[in-house]
Amino acid sequence: LGWFATAEQAALFYARREAGRDTSDLTAPPPPPPPPAPSSAVGAEAIRQAGREGLTLVTSSNNSTGYKGVTFCPKQKGTKKYMLQEWVCGKQVSLGYFA
Repeated sequence: LGWFATAEQAALFYARREAGRDTSDLTAPPPPPPPPAPSSAVGAEAIRQAGREGLTLVTSSNNSTGYKGVTFCPKQKGTKKYMLQEWVCGKQVSLGYFA
């Protein structure tokens, strides 16, 4: 039926389902984490540019950068230390390194 953060949420879902009640509030994905603070003036400009284009940067609490698909690679040679990856047809694809 799904995965829940607590046993009580799972039990509530089960009880509502048995009673034929709405369970959508328990199965909805959690809200995204707040965006991290910009790492530099260039980062702040990227956030402003996304806003001008009507875009929202996708946040993630699963990595150190705070953004989905973005990984910090401190050992990468040169100035481009942020790697962008995405899953496509079950395979992880690198979209490149960025400064």
